[in-house]
Amino acid sequence: MEIQNSSNLEILNRGNEPTFCSGGRLQVIDITLGSLGSLTSWEVSSEPSLSDHRHILFTLRGSVPPRLFRNRRGTNWCSFKRELRDRLERGPEMDIKNEVGLGLAIPWVQQALISAYEDSCPLRPVKTCRQSLKWTVELESLRRKVRRLFNKCR
Repeated sequence: MEIQNSSNLEILNRGNEPTFCSGGRLQVIDITLGSLGSLTSWEVSSEPSLSDHRHILFTLRGSVPPRLFRNRRGTNWCSFKRELRDRLERGPEMDIKNEVGLGLAIPWVQQALISAYEDSCPLRPVKTCRQSLKWTVELESLRRKVRRLFNKCR
């Protein structure tokens, strides 16, 4: 309690859903501490956690949802062709020999192409490119020094 008062932390739990379930005992013993107003949602998950404690799900204010993209190189083109063929075969019969029929067919074909592509090339989260650490002569020297000190300590 002293730490909570001295650091301006608040208990962010919402509701009285039990966070600990063991045998016949259901208790709220897990707490989430943070700055007041830093959460937009807080809830106890009903999914099995393989533990006595249940998962606590919360969203921080200012959290950024993951960016998603479609990698064209990862498209399953066989699936795309199959999906497109199925969608076009299931489509309505249209007379495309005149302007009116062609005007009605264009949106249908466009939607079939988009849907087949989206099914064959799923959205994936963008991976951040972190540069790998380059092993240098200086790092090797430091590694040896640390290893010698560790062995000496042991």
